[in-house]
Amino acid sequence: MYDSIIPTADTIPVHWLWFQVLLIFTFFIHMILMNLLLGGSLLTLWDLFTGKLEKRTSGSIPTLVALTVNFGVPPLLFIQVLYGQLFYSSSVMLAVPWILVVPILILAYYGAYIFVRKSNKAPVLSKGALIFTSVSLLYIAFIFVNNNTLAIQPGRWGIYFDDPGGWNLNLSEPTLWSRYLHFLLAAVAIGALGRAIAYHFSKIAKKEKESQIKRNLKIFAWITVIQFAVGSWFWLTMPESVWKTFMGGSFFATFMMVTGWLLALLILHSSFTGRLKSAMILGGLEVLNMVIVRDLARGAYLKELFKPSQLENMSEPSPLIVFLLVFAVGILAIYYMIRLIFKSKTSQS
Repeated sequence: MYDSIIPTADTIPVHWLWFQVLLIFTFFIHMILMNLLLGGSLLTLWDLFTGKLEKRTSGSIPTLVALTVNFGVPPLLFIQVLYGQLFYSSSVMLAVPWILVVPILILAYYGAYIFVRKSNKAPVLSKGALIFTSVSLLYIAFIFVNNNTLAIQPGRWGIYFDDPGGWNLNLSEPTLWSRYLHFLLAAVAIGALGRAIAYHFSKIAKKEKESQIKRNLKIFAWITVIQFAVGSWFWLTMPESVWKTFMGGSFFATFMMVTGWLLALLILHSSFTGRLKSAMILGGLEVLNMVIVRDLARGAYLKELFKPSQLENMSEPSPLIVFLLVFAVGILAIYYMIRLIFKSKTSQS
């Protein structure tokens, strides 16, 4: 039925599992950074309006923008390698909002710097810049959710013929708002956890440090509680064939879903009892779990239409080897940059 509208998939240079593993790994790193950025921005905005702004954590927003963008490129490339014929098609359908992501992201980056650099000299401008950056990040997240949901549902691509102008947001998608809210709450939760970790390593009075860690761990915990409800809403708004995959339809998918719920319960215990190290490890495992579950859900959506294993392997590993070498050098360069940033902040504390 969909053969006439889904473009032919490109060939790939090596076995598809290479790209699948790299997609999971790089997207996991990107999700950690993206959650720290978006969640941290929203929490900073809240603190700004409630008079509790702390420059120790808010000053990292520009750096997080740069890191999130850099680590967002590899998973975007791998998703195009594995699902290019689907992702490109959905991108064309919402072409205008999609292409606007680039200039809006650039302006958000400027806004983050203005917020940090002008906080003392021009507080009104600084506050306005933070609002703009936060709203911009919310917009970008919303467009990505639209694109990702449209890419896995070719049955909705007929909307292009109703409006070929490139404004086709997937607003009729049943999971859109639950998915988006689930995404935002996860960002705030990880953002709060990131702030708790930042305070742990800061050189401030012990009493204040413990107070801030406890406060942010509580935010992490309560957002996780809310996620139980929102996650269930998101899950049940999926097509029956998809959510049943996680209820015995697939052993591995069911195992990963149950693992996610158990990790969430352990997160509640560690966060409410103030165990930062445990909360940090569990939070990272939960993000990894959700990245894998997300990929399994995409596979369930596309089960009858397409699988990456169907891609033709050309057995030409040299492009992948070059990429891995460049990627490794990039990781080392970014690691060195982060060390310099932490050394600078430590000397200023």
